[in-house]
Amino acid sequence: MGMDDVPRCQHVKVNGTQCGSPALRRRRHCFFHNRMLDGKKRFAESGVKPRPLFSMCLLEDANSVQVALMQVLQLLGSGQMDHRTAGLMLYGLQTASINLRNTEFEAEEATDVVIDRDDVHRTSINGPQWFEEDFDEEEEEEAEAEEEREEEADGEDEVAAAPMEAEAGPEVAAGKKIPTLEEARMQVQGLIHNWVLETVGEKIGAKPS
Repeated sequence: MGMDDVPRCQHVKVNGTQCGSPALRRRRHCFFHNRMLDGKKRFAESGVKPRPLFSMCLLEDANSVQVALMQVLQLLGSGQMDHRTAGLMLYGLQTASINLRNTEFEAEEATDVVIDRDDVHRTSINGPQWFEEDFDEEEEEEAEAEEEREEEADGEDEVAAAPMEAEAGPEVAAGKKIPTLEEARMQVQGLIHNWVLETVGEKIGAKPS
């Protein structure tokens, strides 16, 4: 697998675009979204009372801030959120909108994003987090798996061919050449000639002198 085939983070933003960062190895999301979504999941399962009235999206761009603002206004207008809570949330959203000019959650270079936390100690200052060579091992594993499948297929062919060779006779199974009709006739004639000579010689030797 090459660098162009690195799995992409499956997080979809509120405007329908997909995150452009590579996903962590054996994970569905990049480092940032994996951490943020995992935190939201733990908070939802913590049993905190009362439970939140709505699930706020990640405030990662102006679109998400605008959607969160609409959610707060809807809850405030329908009477499902008190004025004090709504005021605090609106203040937080205002702060988030101001901070947008100073934030950038997606890296300019995809290779700057961590995809394997166990290899972080191997990177140098101002160096990329992963290289083309990082995927050679996976290519070797795929090649080895392909060779194993070919060897298994060859073994199955040999096993299937063994009964056919046994039915054809021991000479065929051993790889011996089958004699032609003329060669077989000459062999039989030679056997008869030898037998006649042996028989006649025994009779002559048995006569009294």
